[in-house]
Amino acid sequence: MALRRYVVAAFIFFTLPIIAVAQKDEPQEPIGKDLELKACGPKGEVPKYSVETDKSQHPTGTPAADKGLIYVVKPSRLALQFKLAADGEWKGVNRGYNYFFFMLPPGEHYFCSTDGHTRRTVVLTVEAGKTYYLEQRVVPYGIGWSEDLVSVDDEEGQKALADCHLSTFKVK
Repeated sequence: MALRRYVVAAFIFFTLPIIAVAQKDEPQEPIGKDLELKACGPKGEVPKYSVETDKSQHPTGTPAADKGLIYVVKPSRLALQFKLAADGEWKGVNRGYNYFFFMLPPGEHYFCSTDGHTRRTVVLTVEAGKTYYLEQRVVPYGIGWSEDLVSVDDEEGQKALADCHLSTFKVK
């Protein structure tokens, strides 16, 4: 028993300084609340939307030469509203089988999706003239549902987009 304590103490004594030195050399990404604040903005500032599904058209965007095109798709039957912000600015809302799109300048951008209870974040480096797909997913959580936000590749994004209808919304 005493030998085990000495081995554990030696392990901690010799490995913690190595971990601390290794962490100093790496750039620090925003984590937790810092990332959430950059992506979602301050809590309590989420707008309320009235939202409709427009099945009469299926517009798509073309990325501008100096901006990236961002599609936000929610290929799920559940009609829960998922709102999305980019860099703390709320951009829109989706319900079941909805999508919307917008453009952003090149650079690192922070995205936030919320169902009103949870917040999920993604960081993307946007390049001019390229298209990106963010998918708002419904995931089982306990005895109910929660949401997730993921960046998907072109093939998966285009498939989800084809299954969705345009979300039209306005701030109440």
